[in-house]
Amino acid sequence: MHHLHTAKERQIWLWHRRLGHPSFYYLKHVLPDLFINTQISDLKCDTCILAKSHRATYPLSMNKSDTQFALIHSDVWGPSPMTNMSGICWFVIFVDDYTRMTWLYLMKHKDEVLSIFETFHVMVCNQYGATIKVLRSDNGGEYVNKHLKTYFNQHGLIHETSCSQTPQQNGVAERKNRHILETARALLLGVYMPQRLWTNAVSTAVHLLNRMPSKVLSFQTPLQYLSTYMTLPNALMLPPRVFGCVAYVYLYKNQRSKLDPCARRCLFLGYGIHQKGYRCYDPTARRLYVTMDVQFLEADMFYSPSASTSPLQGETHNEEVNWFQQEKLNEFNWISHENMPQNIKLLHLP
Repeated sequence: MHHLHTAKERQIWLWHRRLGHPSFYYLKHVLPDLFINTQISDLKCDTCILAKSHRATYPLSMNKSDTQFALIHSDVWGPSPMTNMSGICWFVIFVDDYTRMTWLYLMKHKDEVLSIFETFHVMVCNQYGATIKVLRSDNGGEYVNKHLKTYFNQHGLIHETSCSQTPQQNGVAERKNRHILETARALLLGVYMPQRLWTNAVSTAVHLLNRMPSKVLSFQTPLQYLSTYMTLPNALMLPPRVFGCVAYVYLYKNQRSKLDPCARRCLFLGYGIHQKGYRCYDPTARRLYVTMDVQFLEADMFYSPSASTSPLQGETHNEEVNWFQQEKLNEFNWISHENMPQNIKLLHLP
């Protein structure tokens, strides 16, 4: 990244990293005071260039459904070139056309789409009192099969599919998938993380994207837009932190002796799913913490940029092998804090 000249510019770069390397154009809508007397054209991020370079995109449609959850877009991504020890190598997303809220589910196999959609369908009904009317997807076999067709018929759902070799017709989900991958790639590259942690990166990416302004929503965030029309369940507030930084997790008295250190040096991996806390992993003890009692060193990355026999700072080969034996570390949640800019008032959605 370019040399940091001023205190405001340092804050811009810090929030750029905390929020998953969003466009500075969108970041200016979130934190306008930081951009006073700052030209967006002067801000260049090497990580964004590496992570987000692409060919010309499909034209953005501003047409939206007029009811929450009436139209859901879906797409499957995978297989990942890196499979974790749980066998996760796919994910499926569901995007509400009206609010652009996104839900991501990790999968071992593509044929899990049916059971995952059933879970998502019930969640929408129970948590939001809403009715899904249409599911729009491509015409892949994970969507076009007799089991899903039976489920749609039983629940009165319409299944719209794109024509063969025409991904543009499923443009909302296709663009969202690309945005998720661009953000996840930037999160990994920006802190020198190994690709095997991609599940944590994509889950954090969705968590952050649900809390970033969208042009389609007149620069509101999906969560803000959804909260305008319905009460959100169990709102949790957590400020964002730089993904992949060093995090010192406080150890309670029953976790240490009187002469032991009071904290453990961990890797920050994201936000609790159904808990108000940060997800931090200690590779030496092979333990995942979800806690609020953590001190972040956001300028210090857990991984070293220098080449070594092990990609982990200060780890032995055996400690590195332990990484591959951890079970699924996934998904999302954050926001608002008394020390945060007032502009950032974002809500959590399980």
